[in-house]
Amino acid sequence: GHDAGDLLSLLMSAKDEDTREQMTDRQLRDEVMTIVLAGHETTANALTWALFLLSKNPLAAQRLRHEVNDVLGTRMPAMSDLPRLTYTRMVVEETLRLYPPAWVLERQAIASDVIGGYRVVPNTIVAVAPYTLHRHPRYWPNPEDFDPERFAPERSAERPKYAYLPFGAGPRLCIGNGFAMMEAQIILAMVVRDCALHVVPDFKVELVPSITLRPRGGVLMSRVPVAREAG
Repeated sequence: GHDAGDLLSLLMSAKDEDTREQMTDRQLRDEVMTIVLAGHETTANALTWALFLLSKNPLAAQRLRHEVNDVLGTRMPAMSDLPRLTYTRMVVEETLRLYPPAWVLERQAIASDVIGGYRVVPNTIVAVAPYTLHRHPRYWPNPEDFDPERFAPERSAERPKYAYLPFGAGPRLCIGNGFAMMEAQIILAMVVRDCALHVVPDFKVELVPSITLRPRGGVLMSRVPVAREAG
């Protein structure tokens, strides 16, 4: 990991001398905040929701743990393992469908348009809510159910491209989407291999739809160690 000083140094070294002279302290601070928040807070939220959903769906958790043990055994994961952690990826993708950290996206219209019969004038802020879109029954049968198999290749191929927007779409697609998926897969695999996490009985999860979608005060869970299976 990097502390704030490391991030500042990395950003400064990535700029040539002329750009460095033009960047204000405020701009530099904003760049650092983007890296810290977009690169860590959103993934932490997604993993929290994944563990919450797995706690509520023990069969999916069992299947996930079996895959992780089959692929990794007791060793540390490597990049070459990611293509084999197929169910792990599907769990992450289904989590991002139900609880996308970027639950609403905003864009400013640069020209006049008509959307759904409504006239949009230039400079209008238009909001798109992946949280709502990802629960639309036209695209997602039984939309409230946790079903990682939705993201099996054959089922994904039947779905319109823009029915699923956990990282946005178009020219403003999140530049870190590949890194975020890699990070989430690896961390989730290592957690479920070592322990089972269960939501504490009667604990109420409350959504906080702020800049990102997070549970108020986190999710209170109990940890049960599990024996590792050698690969």
